[in-house]
Order: sequence, then structure tokens, then C-alpha cells
Amino acid sequence: MRAVTSESSSGNEYTDEFENSENSDDTEFWRKESSVRRIGEAPSGGRWRWQVFAAICIMALALLLLIITVSVIHVKFGRKFSTTETNIQNLTQTLVSVITRTRDLEEHGHKLLLEISSLEFNQETMQSMINDMSDSAQALRDTVSGLKCQINKIRNNNTQELCCPDGWMLFSTNCYFFSDDGMPWDAAKDECRKKRSELLVLKSRQEKSFVISKTRPLYYWLGLTDAHTGEWEWLDGTPYTIIRSEWMPGQPDDWKAHGLGGGEDCAHFHHDGRYNDDHCSRLYRYVCKAQASSI
Repeated sequence: MRAVTSESSSGNEYTDEFENSENSDDTEFWRKESSVRRIGEAPSGGRWRWQVFAAICIMALALLLLIITVSVIHVKFGRKFSTTETNIQNLTQTLVSVITRTRDLEEHGHKLLLEISSLEFNQETMQSMINDMSDSAQALRDTVSGLKCQINKIRNNNTQELCCPDGWMLFSTNCYFFSDDGMPWDAAKDECRKKRSELLVLKSRQEKSFVISKTRPLYYWLGLTDAHTGEWEWLDGTPYTIIRSEWMPGQPDDWKAHGLGGGEDCAHFHHDGRYNDDHCSRLYRYVCKAQASSI
């Protein structure tokens, strides 16, 4: 009986161990299968909703940042646009002002040109009147000179007498005018013609001695030039042969380093009565010569 019982016990123990081992294996199997399912299965409903909510929050935050950024850019752009608009308005006003001033200047300039034209016309008219008055004054001087000659003739028992205008000097049969003011050679030539005379043309040594006695030690233009042909000649066309003793040492030299342009084409009396060539623009006195009148 004990043996049977022992065997039975041993069989039971074996059976239990076997059953237990099977149960243990089954348990491990289901545990592994359960783990596999957890890895591959979808999240639970609560976790999925949380992820959707987080995604929506992130999108809302991004949208908010975008709106803020756009708003800031819009404000800055609005300010710049406002500033630009103000600058454009200022430039427009400045342009309108410039156009208005330009029109005013054009109108003023037109009026000024008209005034200048009127003044030029008046100047020409006045110059013409002055010239007429000068001619009248010269004619009056000639008349007075004639009257003086007539008076002298009566005083001298009606003998013929040569006469010169007031302010002129008589030598031989000619009258000579020695100016007190200086002017260029061409102007002196014109002034002598206004006085119905010519810039001095010498014809004799005696005449030259007389003139020199009245000009020394000052400078006086005379009617001698080489401007027309390059050769020295008198204003009446008479050729002049250079005599060195009549000129200052080394003259004429046609000096060009004076800075006045060109050479020296006009002759004048130097301080001792000898000739010297100089630039025709120099302001020297002059001698006019005219035929004496007889009554």
C-alpha cells in the first residue's frame, strides 16, 4: 500500500510538474503575444486626442506669429508710405514753386530786355544828339574864330591875316591843337577829324622843331604808323624813311612782350622829342593839325 501510495504520489507530482510546466509555457506565450500586440496596436483614444490638440495649438501659435509679423510689416510699410507720400507732396509743392518762379523770371527777363532795348535806343539817340551838339559847337567855335579874324583884320587896316580856332596855335600857314587828355591812337585820330583836322603829319624840320617845343617832356601821338602795310608811313599816305637819329636808341623794335597783344604799330613823341613805337592802345596825348583860315 505504501508502495502504491508512493508511486501514486510520484505520479501526481510528475503530473503536477508537467501540468505546471505546460501552464507556465502557456503563460509565457500569452505574455509574449500580449507584448507584440502592444507594440503594433494603435494608441489609445485619450492619447490620440492629446496629440491632435497639441498639433492644433502649434498651428494656432504659428498662425498667431504670422499675423503679428504681417501686422508689424504692415505698420512699418504704412509709416514708410505715409513718409513717402509726405515727401512727394513736398516735392510737388517745391516743383510748383520753381515753375512759378521760372515763369516770373521769364516775364521779368522779357521786361528787362525791353527796358534794355529802350535804354540802348535812348543811348543811341542821346549819342546822336551829343554828336550833333559837338558839330554845332565846332561850327560855333569856327564862327567865333572867323569873327575874331575879322576884328583883327579891321584893327590891322584891312590887311589879310591867317586865323586859328580858339585853343589852337598858329605856325606858318597851319594851326595846331595840343590836347590835355590822353587816349588811344585810333581815338586820337577820330578826335582830330571831329575838329576838322588830322593827326599830326610833319612836312619840314622847322615844323617838327615847333611841335617838339610844345610837347616836351610829355608823350604825344602823331600820325605815323606801320599798321596798314607793315611799313612806316604818314596818315596822308606819304611814305616814311626811317632815320635812326630821329628815334630813341634801338627803336622802332615792334616789342611784343608787353602783354597787350600784337606789336607796336604807332609812333609818338618821347620825352626829348624823338620818336618811339608803342602799342596803339596806350593813352597818350595827341597833336592835331589843320590849315589856317584867311579872311
